[in-house]
Amino acid sequence: MDKKIFAEAKGKVERYVGERRLRDAFALARSLSEGMANGVVSRELAGAEEGYRYMLEYAARGAEDPARDEMTRRFGSVVLDAVDRLDRDNRKADTPTYYFNTLRYEELQGDDSVMSLLGKYAKAASEASLFNYVVSGTHSDGFRRMLCEREALERRIFNRVWVTHPLSAADAEALGDALRSVDLPPYFRELLVEALTLGGLEYFDERRIMLLLDAYGADDARLSVAAFTGLMLLLHSGRRRGLSAKAAAKLDAFRETENWHRDLRTAYMELIKTIDTDRISRKIRDEVVPEMLKLRPEIDKKLNTSIEKLDPAEMDENPEWHDMLEKSGLADKLKEMSEIQEEGGDVMMGTFAHLKSFPFFNEPANWFLPFHADYSEFTGDSSALMQPVAELMAAAPFLCDSDKYSFMFSLAHVPAAQRDAMMSQFKAQGDQLAELQAASLNVAGTERKNLFNKQVQNIYRFYRLFRRKGEFPNPFADGVNLVDVDALRGDIFAMGVLPLVAEFYFSHGYYSQALAVFGVIAANSEPDAQLYQKMGHAMQKTGNLTGAVEQYSKAEMLDGRSDWTLRRMARCLMSLNRPEEALVRLRILEERHPGHVATVLNIGRCLVETGRYEEAIGVYYKAEYLDEASGKALRPLAWCLLLTGDLQQSRKYYEKVMAQTTPVHADYLNMGHLALAEGRFKEALNFYSLNISARNGAIDDFIADMREDAPHLGRVGVDSTLIPLLIDSLLYTL
Repeated sequence: MDKKIFAEAKGKVERYVGERRLRDAFALARSLSEGMANGVVSRELAGAEEGYRYMLEYAARGAEDPARDEMTRRFGSVVLDAVDRLDRDNRKADTPTYYFNTLRYEELQGDDSVMSLLGKYAKAASEASLFNYVVSGTHSDGFRRMLCEREALERRIFNRVWVTHPLSAADAEALGDALRSVDLPPYFRELLVEALTLGGLEYFDERRIMLLLDAYGADDARLSVAAFTGLMLLLHSGRRRGLSAKAAAKLDAFRETENWHRDLRTAYMELIKTIDTDRISRKIRDEVVPEMLKLRPEIDKKLNTSIEKLDPAEMDENPEWHDMLEKSGLADKLKEMSEIQEEGGDVMMGTFAHLKSFPFFNEPANWFLPFHADYSEFTGDSSALMQPVAELMAAAPFLCDSDKYSFMFSLAHVPAAQRDAMMSQFKAQGDQLAELQAASLNVAGTERKNLFNKQVQNIYRFYRLFRRKGEFPNPFADGVNLVDVDALRGDIFAMGVLPLVAEFYFSHGYYSQALAVFGVIAANSEPDAQLYQKMGHAMQKTGNLTGAVEQYSKAEMLDGRSDWTLRRMARCLMSLNRPEEALVRLRILEERHPGHVATVLNIGRCLVETGRYEEAIGVYYKAEYLDEASGKALRPLAWCLLLTGDLQQSRKYYEKVMAQTTPVHADYLNMGHLALAEGRFKEALNFYSLNISARNGAIDDFIADMREDAPHLGRVGVDSTLIPLLIDSLLYTL
């Protein structure tokens, strides 16, 4: 079937299920399966639809059925699962993406299955362990060859698990046994979890959910964290689907465990922080690094050394260094970066993004491979010097796994002296972090939080930096908002974590995302003025001024004393051309703060927009008195004087504008209007000519302004029939 037509139909099925129009969803899904002559899927759909119709009959009789909502979700999931399988079959033959290339390769590998491959791996792992015991040391080339063979098998298994859909009962049983096996390397079990996650993000499969739940209960902290992170991503990507009673029961069982809510809170916060990664990378690239480069000559000169040879300890003690940083403004930027890092922000991605071009990163499996010191590249006779470095790197808590591999591969291209200096600084930072963690009152909690942070960074880097990333459904593209997941919503409300999520989005300027979370909070909590203020501000920032006024009005009703609310509401009302309503708020602000110039100027603007020019003149005189130096009142005051016919005073103030400020094109236009009202036609034409010149010859804009201002000129006695004649006269002279 044509892939574009199928994709459109699949989108409709998903929309129908989301709207609970299951009759239409079944009909369209059945049409797709029949068009592809897939009898198995057609029979499954027919059976599910029959069950759905029975449920409808009971509902039509008014029968009580507490499981109705769950059954409706399950029927919707059956339709979506069926369409996923049809979509996969439709694309399998010739779609050139990495997923389908791998799928086609795996299907050509004879009788290989997940179970048989895992059996081969268990044997290889046992032989490698025995070989390691027999030979003296782990640096022999023979040992390295064995590791290479084992690693090739690991990638095969990763790919097989990734592209197998749906997992069979036998596949799931074999994977469950492997995840529980203490005889397999811990890093390999974690790699299996990553393969389950990656495949589940391609096509939803509840067996993957069940396996991740089992792995979450493991004693291995890394495995548990990886499984929980994958579970959250799969639940979010499959949020339109309902879980079976068995899966829901297993989820409920974990909900009663000690770590569940703590892990959910940590994972949620780490996942939403990914939205800020690109901003952090841009800030480092565009602000911090250029400032450092600017300072380089001064550092070399004042400190009598090059920047590469600076000892961090000496920098902390050197007052000249601090003085340079303060004067350049770089100190504040570095402090901000330090605070971002302390909050778990990803300050390393921009640095390591350039180190992802090694052949190692051409394989998706390697992006998820937990770092371990006995990786083949770090072993063998020629790599003995790399082993101590790899062991040091394995213990480093401040880099995610893919960055550790990047660092190790890049070391091979660094001169020995610089490599030693880098490792010295690296070890110092690691020791410092280790001391901080040791001093923490909650060591286990801190370590687990760091594991979540690095696990999310591993996954995020793949979807942002892999060379063929556009072929993968990116779970981070629209943000990972776990409150959208029905199975997690109750937990999230109970934990009270939503305000933290909303505040993160809001404080970092992600207003659309903040609004989505604020909306959920507002719908499930008591009215709160501060919440409505933030919703109003977020709407104002996203251009929804009408919505902003609505939220500010709610805040105003709950807390009419807030000047902040009144100012922003007045600003929105003015932008919406509702000056009378804005004026009410501005008058209140003026009573509270009589000398506030901005408020007085805005009152004058509202009076002008309502045609109350005489009142506006008095207000602008007051503004000029309060803040004569800025000259902000000169232009509107001169304009109001012109419109009320006080041409002499208007000229006085327009001349002040021309003398005390830098004239803009509107000043020349208004001076022309004034001269025209005074009967000085030649002077008027001269100013109009200056207006066009100031606009770089934009004649059409000038003509539009003349037509718009014609009614105002009529107020001061200018014959409207004269205006087009003046325009033509002027154009002849240009």
